[in-house]
Amino acid sequence: MDLKGVDLNLLPVLDALLRQRSATRAACELDVSQSTLSSALTRLRQQLGDELFVRTGRGLRPTARAAALAAPLADILERVRDQVLATPRFDAATAQREFRIAHTDVGAYVLWPRIVHAVRARAPHVRLALRVMEPASLGQALADGAVDLAVGSFPRLPPTLIQRRLYDRHFVAVVSRTHALAGRRLSLRRFADTPQLVVHGHSGVQDTITELLAAQQLQRRELLELPSYLMVPPLLAQGEFLAVVPTQLAEVFNAHGALALLPLPFKLPPSTVRLYWHRRFNDDAGLRWLRELLVGDLSPGSVRA
Repeated sequence: MDLKGVDLNLLPVLDALLRQRSATRAACELDVSQSTLSSALTRLRQQLGDELFVRTGRGLRPTARAAALAAPLADILERVRDQVLATPRFDAATAQREFRIAHTDVGAYVLWPRIVHAVRARAPHVRLALRVMEPASLGQALADGAVDLAVGSFPRLPPTLIQRRLYDRHFVAVVSRTHALAGRRLSLRRFADTPQLVVHGHSGVQDTITELLAAQQLQRRELLELPSYLMVPPLLAQGEFLAVVPTQLAEVFNAHGALALLPLPFKLPPSTVRLYWHRRFNDDAGLRWLRELLVGDLSPGSVRA
């Protein structure tokens, strides 16, 4: 028989009748009227080409065809309930799957150790994969499922993505402890005259600095452009340069106290670090668990901006 002509809504009716052996009790279980159940039984008889039940003094008695359907029908309905209709669950303690998380280089350097620790402490069999990607390809990677989540400041990602704010990231000037500016107040003029390491990240902070200085008829005298913040510490160690970096990153760089962190002589708008994912995977139980874990672990109270 072609399934296109079968009303699968009738299967629970047949199952209830086989178990209850009573039209009244079956209708009560299914929460339908007696007439609705009678109509459903008529359609079942037509579709299966069998009487299915006959009335006896002890209620409905299944025909041989109906009795043979009892076990496979119960198995089918159980599978539908357990594997199709049941809300998927994620057991962190036993789950074995891989999560792919995209970061900027700053995010990877600062946040990845926290993420790895938080996940491994709760889900020891889960594998984590770090992806450092350009924003231009990140939206498609999230849509395709090549990346599960992205963490960072990506203001130009497509609106098809869902996002959740984690915290605001602020910036600070950093020099070597041996630099002439270490321990001094940084004025606009001193800032502009100091040779600087510049990383043009996704936040646009360097363009904002240039605009702020131009408004005061100032410009930076000497700039050394770098492709990544991770190249900043060894160049700062030479004692000549200043760099504007996210405060978190500056604190990581200064783990051994070799740097001096200076307040900037102007107010920079913070860049907001967010969690991004595609709406296709919004209801994935494992990713929902991971998102809530990261929101809690990377919240403003647990991550210094």
